[in-house]
Amino acid sequence: MRRTGPALGAVAAAAALGGLVLTAPTASGVGAVASARAAPVTVLALELDEPAGATTAADSSGMGHDGAIGSHVRMNGSYADWDRHPPDAGIYYGAAHLIMVPDAADGSLDPGSGNFSVEIRYRTTDKFGNVIQKGQAKDAGGQVKFQQPKGVISCMFKSPSGQAAIGSKTPLNDGQWHVVRCDRTSSDVTMYVDGVLRNRIRKPTGTIDNKKPWTLGGKFDCDTSDPTVGADSCDYFPGDIDYVHITKG
Repeated sequence: MRRTGPALGAVAAAAALGGLVLTAPTASGVGAVASARAAPVTVLALELDEPAGATTAADSSGMGHDGAIGSHVRMNGSYADWDRHPPDAGIYYGAAHLIMVPDAADGSLDPGSGNFSVEIRYRTTDKFGNVIQKGQAKDAGGQVKFQQPKGVISCMFKSPSGQAAIGSKTPLNDGQWHVVRCDRTSSDVTMYVDGVLRNRIRKPTGTIDNKKPWTLGGKFDCDTSDPTVGADSCDYFPGDIDYVHITKG
C-alpha cells in the first residue's frame, strides 16, 4: 500500500538533500528516519601501541573501556606480544598473561540481540590458543570467542538459546599479519579475512550478555591439571595482536 503524508515527505526530503532534514518528521516518521540514520558505533578500540612496561591498554573509542595489561604481556609501542605456553605445559598465569577489559555495566561490550562486530589484526606461527574472548563455555549469558585450532582461526557466538561458529577454512599461522572480522546479526555470523568474505553460517545466536571481561591472549579461568579438558584447558595464545576493534549496532 502506498503511504503519503508528512512523515514520508520528511524522509523524501532527507534523501533529496543528502540526509539533511529540514522539516521535523511526525511521530510516525521518527522510526523511519532513525532506521535510515542507524550506524555501527565503535565501543572498543585497542590500538595496543603502548610502550614497554605499560600497564594500561588505552581505549581510543571514547567509551573509556581501558584494559589492564598483565605483567607477562610484552608491549613494544606497536603491538602486544605473547610467549608460547602450550596447553600441556600445566601452568596457570591468570591475569598476568592477559590483557583484560572489564565488563561494562551498560552492556555496551556485549552483543545483546543485535548486530555486533569484532575485528582483530594478529599474526602467529603456532596452531593453538584462544586469541580473544568474552565469557567461557559455562558462563550464564553466553560467550564470544576467537581461537585457532590447527592454525585455523574461528569465531563463535553462543547464547543459552543458540550457537554459531565458523572458521577461516585454511590455516593462517604463517607468521604474516592477518585482519579477521566476524559480524554477528540476529540471523547469521560472517567472517572476513584480510577484507575478503571467507565464511558464513545462517544461524540465530540469541541474546549474548555476560558479566565477564574481554580477555586477549587466553581465558582467565582454566585448569592446569589435565591438558585434555578441552574448554577448560589453559590454551594461551602465542603470537602478536596489533589491534582489536569492536562495533555494535
